Amino acid sequence: MKQLVLLVFVLMGFVLAESNKEKIINLLPPGVELNFFEDSELEDFYAVNVANNQIIYISKDFKYVFAGELIRFNNSTPESLNDLYKQKYVLSQLDKINEDEAIKFISKSESKVIRVFTDVKCAYCRIFHSEVQRYLDEGISVFYYAFPRDGNLSDSFKDMNNAWCSRDKNESLTRLKLGEKIDNSKCDSPVERHFLTGRLIGVTGTPTIILDDGSMLTGYIPSEDLIKIIKNG
Repeated sequence: MKQLVLLVFVLMGFVLAESNKEKIINLLPPGVELNFFEDSELEDFYAVNVANNQIIYISKDFKYVFAGELIRFNNSTPESLNDLYKQKYVLSQLDKINEDEAIKFISKSESKVIRVFTDVKCAYCRIFHSEVQRYLDEGISVFYYAFPRDGNLSDSFKDMNNAWCSRDKNESLTRLKLGEKIDNSKCDSPVERHFLTGRLIGVTGTPTIILDDGSMLTGYIPSEDLIKIIKNG
């Protein structure tokens, strides 16, 4: 009997969640996709993640919507709740990618890992890659994911497919970032999956560095500065 009652409550919760989901979707502009929603720290409001990892808030009576930065003060220190919800979504989507799909430059004294969405044609990505050894020396491993900025018909997309399908992925990626050519290769390449995931979580440029808490840093940051950010994060 207790199991039956529990099942009824679970089903009621599922139906209610689906009903609320439809109500939220109906409030969104046409073409704007709902990624997820959950109770927010703002009483009687949902935190709603839409489109390319953007956060809005919708009241639970579905009468009010606001888009803006929600700040929580933690011991007088301002903290963006928007960022926390975004970071949660970033990590949830990256967890869906098999870690073995990354091209990994692993530190022998690994204490931190950064995940980097990269484009082999991107000048700042090439500068970042030229400094990879500095990160490795500091105990920071670099896991690369593909983000051909010009899409799946671009030369960059084709080049990165070749790199991810090559026997020595690390060498192939390095050669491409040096402006060299590599052999054509074919496999079940993850490049398009990486690209679509990047767009989903809000990657708009390269390099985009993702820290272990899900926070995203877009654009080139000198290695000495980024190493401090990573170690203090």
